[in-house]
Amino acid sequence: MGEVERASHRAADMDEWDVPQMKKEVESLKYQLAFKREKSSKTVTDLVKWIEDGVPEDPFLNPELMKSNPWVEKGKCVLL
Repeated sequence: MGEVERASHRAADMDEWDVPQMKKEVESLKYQLAFKREKSSKTVTDLVKWIEDGVPEDPFLNPELMKSNPWVEKGKCVLL
């Protein structure tokens, strides 16, 4: 659905709204407008670094950490 179609659907939906719903929508739009955004070219590199820094402590990527977990089932999965 294109931007114009979404806007027309939203306008059609707004015809049926009452005043409290419209006030809530205005507050939401004000919040979204004030929200600080950053370029993904910066945030993606930070996210990748954060993930790579956590690899040594991740039990799913480091099987040695799973051995000390008492909740991990020791047996193999069996289908009936």
